Amino acid sequence: MANSSTGESVIARLARIVEAFDGEHPSLSLTSLARRAGLPLSTTQRLATDLLIHRFLEKDAKGCLSIGATLRDAGSVAPANAFLGLRNAAIPLMESVHAVLKEQITLAVLDNHEVLYLERVSQGSTAVNITQKFARLPLLKTPSGLVLLAYQPSAYQDKVLAASSDPDELRATLAGARSEGYVTRPGIMTEATIAVSVPVLGDRGGLPAALTAVIPRADAQVNVTVAVLRAASFAISNVLTSDRPHGLESRRL
Repeated sequence: MANSSTGESVIARLARIVEAFDGEHPSLSLTSLARRAGLPLSTTQRLATDLLIHRFLEKDAKGCLSIGATLRDAGSVAPANAFLGLRNAAIPLMESVHAVLKEQITLAVLDNHEVLYLERVSQGSTAVNITQKFARLPLLKTPSGLVLLAYQPSAYQDKVLAASSDPDELRATLAGARSEGYVTRPGIMTEATIAVSVPVLGDRGGLPAALTAVIPRADAQVNVTVAVLRAASFAISNVLTSDRPHGLESRRL
């Protein structure tokens, strides 16, 4: 949706702001940010306020802005536009999956040992939603988290297993997630639903995300759901590993 006189969408302007930060410019004043983003100062101020609310940006004691917690990868600072690039690659495919399954579709990543939901596509879904966009849930409480954990380095898994109340069961679940390529959890949203999650593998086999569909338990077609999610996951991975830059101009936040 375009809300500017130039026809540029909100997400495109948000992307400009986030991409203004880099290794040489980790912290910027509002005026410098507006200049580097190529946006009016008033627009930058308005959008930066929204980004601060959702922790995409942080403000220090001097009033300078920097990349916030929502854009950080677990244990390190991710590239400024990594999550936005991932969302841009995923949203068209999520919309296609939703058109086929007619149910809620979510995109999640691992962030600070929690499941961070970057996007949700749901129009008239029967599922009760607890995974609002930008929401966080415990890593082991959702199939998204289990899929994310299953593809993490063994050292990271060992730390989580050591803190688990039933490490043997969790280890078996993670092994199953890797061998089967998906995780299901009945009743993760309500007793009447099943959540089905598949990994989205990015560059060099890394795991940027988990793609999940929440479907009614009654007459659930898990195999069909997995097939549709896998097709979308493969397509997202192709976008992430291609050499083409991720344009953000056509999607909303």
